[in-house]
Amino acid sequence: MHASSPPGTESITSRRRRSAPSLRRSRLATMAAFATNGALPASLLARYAEVKDTLGLSPAIFGLVVVGFGLGGALALHFPGVIARRIGVARTASFGSLWMGASLTLAAAGVALGSPWVVVLGLLLTGFGDASVDVAQNSQGLRVQAAYRRSLLNSMHAGWSIGAAIGGGVGTLAAVLGVPLLAHMAIWALFCVLAMTLAARAFMPEPVVGDESADAPARPSGWSTAKILLPLALIALAGISVEDIGNNWSAVLLSTERGMDPASAGVGLSVLLGAQFIGRMLGDRVIDRLGERASLIGSLSAVILGLLGAAWAPGIGLTLVSLAVAGLGCAVTVPLAFARADRVPGLPDHSGVTWISWAMRAVMLSLSPAIGVMTQGSSLPVAISVVVAIAMLALVLQLRPRRAAADPTPQRGAG
Repeated sequence: MHASSPPGTESITSRRRRSAPSLRRSRLATMAAFATNGALPASLLARYAEVKDTLGLSPAIFGLVVVGFGLGGALALHFPGVIARRIGVARTASFGSLWMGASLTLAAAGVALGSPWVVVLGLLLTGFGDASVDVAQNSQGLRVQAAYRRSLLNSMHAGWSIGAAIGGGVGTLAAVLGVPLLAHMAIWALFCVLAMTLAARAFMPEPVVGDESADAPARPSGWSTAKILLPLALIALAGISVEDIGNNWSAVLLSTERGMDPASAGVGLSVLLGAQFIGRMLGDRVIDRLGERASLIGSLSAVILGLLGAAWAPGIGLTLVSLAVAGLGCAVTVPLAFARADRVPGLPDHSGVTWISWAMRAVMLSLSPAIGVMTQGSSLPVAISVVVAIAMLALVLQLRPRRAAADPTPQRGAG
């Protein structure tokens, strides 16, 4: 005769067993969403040189045209969070990808028509859609992470990197084969929209609204929210500044300051992004072992040492090693900033993630031009050293004595 189980034990156990496959599907679906979001715009980015030549644009004018993507994301402001709360993250991801696909196709049509203004409009609309998808996929990733009760978001961001590489490869292949840009983007957009729609169907279900407990945290004041979110925004900006320097200035640094052949100077970006990918694949294990605060302190320290080393290293070898250190350091900064912002007590769902995402997009509009101005006034090593101040300030704020109100630990949205 079997001993009787406590009331409810069997039902709880069975529910957990039934929910495990569903949770795994949600995790894989979220990683697929990140990869799709990286793949969709990257396919056009890979053909930017062709866009510039087809439209006959000078470098300065082309720079103003392509900034439309970032400007569209910055102009989204708080709307991605509002949209996600109104229709849910799954629909936001699906409709946002559809919006991005149509907008990128519009930009490609602008190239075919020879109209830079249509291209700018398409990129502006794409940036708005990308901001919405970004908030949706990170919010879903954080809910999956909370359900697993261990760090997972870094590996999901690594999925974005894989998707971007695939999208860039598809764009390069299409260019080599002579596929017209409009046909390429229309077909690729359709494929990515279908992939995102299928992935979103396996997202974790939305939590029930309207059953908040009486002791739910009160919404903090605007100043209190700013004091909590500002340090988190600096963490994200410290990480994104490494990507900006790698994307736009690493080849310039190696060719002009280290004497490397310009044709080979792109290796700096490859080294940085490769190290960042490794860091994101390993980052979840590091966070689970060391904790968020210790991981952030180590990551920000690596960003500082890596960027300063890259700026002032005496030779090519040490410069590349320093770029790798900076890439490893920045790997977990943005995912951790999102995770902490999502747990700020009292904020509406998705608000913390939305504002961190907006802060990154807004600052990125001016960061690279600022580096250019400082380089023209002094030198590129000096400009990079000034940018390091972002990571230094973020590190100082992390080294302050911890306060419970500023560092909430329980994770929301697990259900």
